[in-house]
Amino acid sequence: MSGKPAARVTDPTTCPIPGHGTNPIASGSGDVFFNGLAAARLGDKCTCGQALSGAFSSTVFINGKNAMTLDSTASHGGVVIGGSANVIIGSSHTPAPFVPPLPIIGQPLVEFKAVSAGNGEPIAEQGYEIETAEGRIVTGLTNAQGMTQSVATLQPDLAVVRWTA
Repeated sequence: MSGKPAARVTDPTTCPIPGHGTNPIASGSGDVFFNGLAAARLGDKCTCGQALSGAFSSTVFINGKNAMTLDSTASHGGVVIGGSANVIIGSSHTPAPFVPPLPIIGQPLVEFKAVSAGNGEPIAEQGYEIETAEGRIVTGLTNAQGMTQSVATLQPDLAVVRWTA
């Protein structure tokens, strides 16, 4: 494992002061949670009163404070002895290899406009059938501007429109 388990509220710590023994972390972040438990940060307290104070993460900050992990130390000389089973905090980075995505190759589009032979005004809701050079047939009605839908085709110059009733 390249990191250490993240410390959270309720994770156990040791305390060498007589009578303190093992006790949980009592305070943590109010808005960062690991496994539903508040994340422990530099300066957060344990129930015996010791503050988390050393062996913290130098690369992960929570609310501007260093994140605490398993084996972080506390002000009475205690140590964090528990942590998250699946949130690991480390200080090294191993990047995944970058594989650039394939380029997106767009297909040409074809569209037609229905206009009145008498006055040149667009004809709305005119039925049509567009046949592409690849043999695909698309049907529909023109919009308010007399336009058909845009249809992708490899050879837009060979597309044919048939106006229907």
